[in-house]
Amino acid sequence: MKKISFFTLFLLFGLFTNTFAQKGFQLGIKGGVTFNQVYTDAGSLGKNISQSYDTKTGYVAGIWTRFGDRVYLQPELLLAQKGGTIDIQNVGKVKFSYSNLDVPVLVGFKVLKIFRVNAGPVATFKLSEDQKLKDALRDLTSNDDAIKNASFGYQLGVGVKILGINLDLRKVGSLSEVSALNMSNNQFKDKGWQFTVGFKII
Repeated sequence: MKKISFFTLFLLFGLFTNTFAQKGFQLGIKGGVTFNQVYTDAGSLGKNISQSYDTKTGYVAGIWTRFGDRVYLQPELLLAQKGGTIDIQNVGKVKFSYSNLDVPVLVGFKVLKIFRVNAGPVATFKLSEDQKLKDALRDLTSNDDAIKNASFGYQLGVGVKILGINLDLRKVGSLSEVSALNMSNNQFKDKGWQFTVGFKII
């Protein structure tokens, strides 16, 4: 199922490219860093789990497309490594990381040709996750359900183009659970910042 989802995404990406190639279409690459936190409402585990404000530094890299000029649509395919820290009673701080395929679809507006503002939803497909969080919570819950593969979130930010280089700073966050732990009434979400440097290819 995951392979089918990835194939569908790339197929749609190719269709967008062919359809809009003559309508202000641009294609580029980008890469940068993420600064991420994970938080939880904890639910029934609230007495045992609390948020840590430690920030996990990760990476992000991928391709972006842009359709339009002053007002534009910008779909992207990004490989992102994120993570966070949860403080668990009698265990301490547990740091963990995970890798996602993020697919944001942003609507943007150019200001004075070099400045941009944009915002939109992002679909996230989990690629991998370490076992540190699951191992740490094993004594607190007997729920060991299957890994959740997809979640949804948002991105909003600003950008500037200097000497042909696109610099972007975005606020990012999840709207649904990001952890592989599918625990009833206990959601783990993330939030943070993303800074990238991008180059236009086409």
